[in-house]
Amino acid sequence: MEKRSILVIDDEEEIRELIHMYMMKEGFHYIEAINGKEALSKIKEHHPDLILLDISLPDSSGFDICPLIREITDAPVLFISCRDTELDKVLGLTVGGDDYISKPFSPNELVARIKAHLRRVQQMQRFKSIEQTGEVLSSKSITINTKQLACSVYGEAVNLSATEFKLLEFFMRHPFQVFNHEHLIDRIWGFHTNIDCKTVSVHIGNIRKKIGDNPKSPEIILTLRGAGYKFNEEVFKHYL
Repeated sequence: MEKRSILVIDDEEEIRELIHMYMMKEGFHYIEAINGKEALSKIKEHHPDLILLDISLPDSSGFDICPLIREITDAPVLFISCRDTELDKVLGLTVGGDDYISKPFSPNELVARIKAHLRRVQQMQRFKSIEQTGEVLSSKSITINTKQLACSVYGEAVNLSATEFKLLEFFMRHPFQVFNHEHLIDRIWGFHTNIDCKTVSVHIGNIRKKIGDNPKSPEIILTLRGAGYKFNEEVFKHYL
């Protein structure tokens, strides 16, 4: 089996050496970059399976680099930073990150999170590769193709991350049912995860923006105070 590759974007040599040691121990192929410009070049060259991205880089901010990374790859992006405010965590997820780990971090926890994200990607890839599982689900305004992992709104393509797609697909398969944060975490991320309720809210907010559902007054993915979320459009097509 081909080794999974991990790109570490961090200008701190000690951090890179620590991560390098644990990545090699776990059998991953290790790639590194010390600034944003080098990182984008390495991504185009090596196509890493997962990216660890520091916020404070010599030539740019990780928050600015992440959207550029998203134009190149859908690989999971895990922010690593000594900044530990809720605002930083929310911003990291909003600009396209999949997770946020604060420094100093436990190397074992880092490895566990990396493996969890890679498992989810592998599951999505396996799902995509099985030809007969391709389905199209359509609501009044949204169409998704589960084989191609494609989404469109009123015929216009919408670019969703793997996690966003999985969330939207789950909602469309269960229209008008109410799901709280804990239920969504269990179904989308798995029971053994460090994802919290705030992360779920951020991802749903991102989906709303991308599908044209006003986050301040949503009509498609509703928030029911004290209860959870509900997909509020009738799904009228469901075919292979």
